[in-house]
Amino acid sequence: MSNRRRLLLSDRSAVYHVMSRTAYRSLLFGNEEKEIFVRLLFQQAVFAGIEVLGYCIMGNHIHLLLRVSPVDSLADEVLLNRYRQFYGLEKAPQSSYGVKELQDVLSKGGREAETARSRILSRMGDLPAFMRELKQRFTIWYNHRHENKGTIWAARYKSLLVEDSPESLTRVAAYLDLNPVRAGLVEDPQDYRWCGYAAAMGGNRLMRSALIALFGSKRDFKESLKSYRLIMFGKGYQSKCEASSDAGTISPEKLEAVLRQGGSLPLNELLRLRIRYFTDGLALGSKSFIDSVFQMHRPAFGKRRSKSGTALPPETWGQLYTMRNLKKRVYA
Repeated sequence: MSNRRRLLLSDRSAVYHVMSRTAYRSLLFGNEEKEIFVRLLFQQAVFAGIEVLGYCIMGNHIHLLLRVSPVDSLADEVLLNRYRQFYGLEKAPQSSYGVKELQDVLSKGGREAETARSRILSRMGDLPAFMRELKQRFTIWYNHRHENKGTIWAARYKSLLVEDSPESLTRVAAYLDLNPVRAGLVEDPQDYRWCGYAAAMGGNRLMRSALIALFGSKRDFKESLKSYRLIMFGKGYQSKCEASSDAGTISPEKLEAVLRQGGSLPLNELLRLRIRYFTDGLALGSKSFIDSVFQMHRPAFGKRRSKSGTALPPETWGQLYTMRNLKKRVYA
């Protein structure tokens, strides 16, 4: 299977870690660009019925953790309300209906109304459609703002299918939020404005709900925050002046030496390294989850392949499995 292939579960709700880079890895995202991208992200997500569980916008790439659920049908009132919220007072593109025009078409019914519903629903509950439109909208804004022409994105986006379970979701979400820590921009992700954790700490209701949802929605925000801090820092909430003592400093070379000797490291140390399991593993989750995904996509894999996936080192990762058996530069 190609490293660029994506695994999609189009017939059910599924979670994806999505990554996309700018062309030539140029640092196109300044503060203004990050603000605009986050705003467009949530506009697009509300319209498409997609739940943002986490995100991190860096200078030359983006990370998104998205729960995508199929949208087969919507009441006209709901569909029109989403459409109105999405476009607001802006004029819809020439290829789309204006808000008033759509309202008239739906109220009249008939074949044109069915066509309109189908066109709009095709933009909802679908990861490729969501990413295509989100990146296009940001490109249009960016090119207009900077008098630029052409694409600003490098090739296709990558995605990792993530089991919708607390063990899988919390690890991947923390990995996203710790991007600016790995890059040396901050010591605590709450100080990096353009990630989901900072938004939650700043009072964003959607991201506070998302943080709770990472743990299965059986806790309140305070309990979820404490558990999440344990994953990221090895201890609960600390004041900013104490955050630096939590930061991991181990190098990939030292880590490899520890692993070769049969040792292990705390989760919060590993999460400060680049982990290819979370970007190139195709799918991540429990053994039963990986087995089921493998069987659903069996024709896409070589006939000689017998194993569905590989267990991550249990001393740190618990019961997590990855679909690709990564052997080189797993940590960087």
